[in-house]
Amino acid sequence: MNLLSREKAGAVYYTGLLLLVTGLPLSLFLMSISQFVLIAAFIIERNYRQRIRDFLLNLPALALTGIYIMHVGGLIFTKNFSWAAHDLKIKLPLLLMPFLIGTARPLSKKQFETLLLVFNGAVLAGSLIAMAVLTGIIVRPVNDIRDIFIFHISHIRFALLTCLGIFSLSYLLFKNYYEWPWVKKIAALLLLAWFVIFLILTESVTGITILIVTAFILAIYFLFQTKNIPLRASVAVIIILVSFSLYRFVQQTYSELSVVHREEIANPEPKTALGHPYVHNPDETQRENGYLIWMYYCDEELRSQWNKRSVFPYDSLDMRRQGLKYTLIRFLTSKGLRKDAEGVNKLSDDEIHSVERGIANVNYQDMTNLKTRLQQIFWEYNNFIRGGNPQGHSVMQRAEFWRAAFGIFKENFFFGTGTGDIGDAYKIQYDKMNSPLAAAWRLRAHNQYLTFAATFGIFGLLYFIFTLVYPMRALNKTRDFLYITFWLTAVLSMITEDTLETQAGVTFFAFFNCLYLFAREDGE
Repeated sequence: MNLLSREKAGAVYYTGLLLLVTGLPLSLFLMSISQFVLIAAFIIERNYRQRIRDFLLNLPALALTGIYIMHVGGLIFTKNFSWAAHDLKIKLPLLLMPFLIGTARPLSKKQFETLLLVFNGAVLAGSLIAMAVLTGIIVRPVNDIRDIFIFHISHIRFALLTCLGIFSLSYLLFKNYYEWPWVKKIAALLLLAWFVIFLILTESVTGITILIVTAFILAIYFLFQTKNIPLRASVAVIIILVSFSLYRFVQQTYSELSVVHREEIANPEPKTALGHPYVHNPDETQRENGYLIWMYYCDEELRSQWNKRSVFPYDSLDMRRQGLKYTLIRFLTSKGLRKDAEGVNKLSDDEIHSVERGIANVNYQDMTNLKTRLQQIFWEYNNFIRGGNPQGHSVMQRAEFWRAAFGIFKENFFFGTGTGDIGDAYKIQYDKMNSPLAAAWRLRAHNQYLTFAATFGIFGLLYFIFTLVYPMRALNKTRDFLYITFWLTAVLSMITEDTLETQAGVTFFAFFNCLYLFAREDGE
């Protein structure tokens, strides 16, 4: 291999990495093209034997590639090869990244830090575009906070990237504090603040939880590592104060949801102003903003009056695929209105549109209120433990997803369903469970560990956990700030998400895992 081809390959390789960190938050197309560029760099270098030899000696890289090989092995138990081929295509980064990054020359400190800065710039651009959609600068229909992310990357994936932006920018600021000019340091601090504010504005419970949990783990680790007594005491005080503040915030949010307005349940009015009978059911204790949902309810008037005010039929679904009549009933209740013609007439046109969009409480109309999002989750939980249908409720319906996945796992304990048959297994399992979820809501586990258990059995689950731990231990990354923050972000996200089941998720995991394990010249 001549020097010219090596330099050319290095330039193409670095271009591929730059395209990839730009595409992760902004473009699935760039995400795909960048990997072809990385393959092109390998071909241009023409050092095939040495790269393959290096790869076979790189046990952590081999272990990570084993996740993809496990998917190929799962074809033995597969009948649905169409879905298996689709899944193997999505999972290709698990095969490519350990080889292409694990055997490439490490990046220089400047290259590595530039890559992180470009990544943060892409996350910033994505966040600003999302806010432009939310504020109407970019005109698009927004029925849910998820709709402001217009690059076909889910709000949860973007939240994970935002967390990595916060951690990587903190790393850069710390490493270069004495080298960077004040302007650059102030810009970095402002960007860190914006990323945190953005997670709050977009009500990203996943992102904020990961950020808080990771910060607490790092703070506790630092508390036990430092020998500076005053510093240790300061960190301990901060941990206690922050913990108490979070507890009070959550407690207050829940207590506001538990407020009770005392209606005259003993002698409720029997008829509406139009003379139709009310239905009263005081034994149903579900409430919205303290008002009982199933008091002062007249289905006949609701249907008639709603159909006069909206193009969405009363007995249809709202934009979130929930029963519209129940959304309307909850919304009216949240305003302290009776569920009759008079109540519907008191709604403004904007409030009618909110009901059409699937907003079930007058307080939920503000899509940038984290407190409101927590109240929604608490309401979902209270509804669920009372035996309510979790359908359409993004948090509590996960219990139904997990129940289905665990049922599949129990029936396929050792080897799972195979790579292509997991989707078909879910359909059978939901029917077997008599799940209250409609077909459109009968989704996969939303838990990566359960997904591996159901698809590949106990042995596949154990191997996946091994791949999460072994590379970090083998390469002594347990004290590496960048790797640990990525690792915590990934493993925590997998509790409530199928992180590796989408192109954006699997690329996020495979790329940053390999970048932080193999690509740094200083080996830190």
